[in-house]
Amino acid sequence: MVKKMYVDGPMGQVHIREMGGGCPLILLHQTAWSSVQFQKSMPFFADYGFRCIAIDTPGYGMSDTNTENPSVDLYAESLNTVLDKIKVIDPIILAHHTGASIATKFAFLYPKKIKHLILHGVPIFTKDEVKGRLERPHFDQSPRDDGSHFTERWSYAKNVVGEGVSNEAIHNSVMQFFISGLNEWHGHHAAFKYNIEKDYKELNVPTSIVSNTGDPLHLKLEQLKKIRPDFFYFEIDGGTFHIIFDDPVSWSKSIYENILKELK
Repeated sequence: MVKKMYVDGPMGQVHIREMGGGCPLILLHQTAWSSVQFQKSMPFFADYGFRCIAIDTPGYGMSDTNTENPSVDLYAESLNTVLDKIKVIDPIILAHHTGASIATKFAFLYPKKIKHLILHGVPIFTKDEVKGRLERPHFDQSPRDDGSHFTERWSYAKNVVGEGVSNEAIHNSVMQFFISGLNEWHGHHAAFKYNIEKDYKELNVPTSIVSNTGDPLHLKLEQLKKIRPDFFYFEIDGGTFHIIFDDPVSWSKSIYENILKELK
């Protein structure tokens, strides 16, 4: 059974889903999702013997935010406060996309507070990629009489992923997008502004990098290997950047057998 709770953080109340017992496994989602991204995989990790704690990033899901234009540094400080308040010691952090940026900063700032870092899809970008994303207009969420703001976002979400994604994943991604409201872009802008390469080079914690071949960030894998060849890397064939939601059985099993099994 999933237990839900709120914790007061520096950016507002933070919503948490928890399941299982044993070694704490912190789950950090991509933008603009929420902890819903892990709702199908949490039971498997719990069965494997982990205390799964999926956290809604401030401003997403059911977490509040009181900050305009937050940075990855602020998100990491919020995570630190939350983990202290729920008395989590020596956790494994498993993070995806924007969550991976937050987890990297947290591990850089607090290396003695983390047992192992697992990053799936590391958002490392060129200057041109950063410039293009930051200059892109925000999606207009204004309600329209015919509801076309929903269908327009659905079409965009479907097209940007391409083949192989389920309608359920698109539905949930669109729902989480609108739940996050007019500031849905905060997480992406924070990730694109964050110089993750600098902190990645200097990480002083055991780290594993996961990539699936159907994720656009898979193209960054060779660059990451050159920066830190000492980290453990493994690839999952296929999928999209919604693989965690769409294929929770295989994804959870792969993470467990390749990394978590040795860390219990």
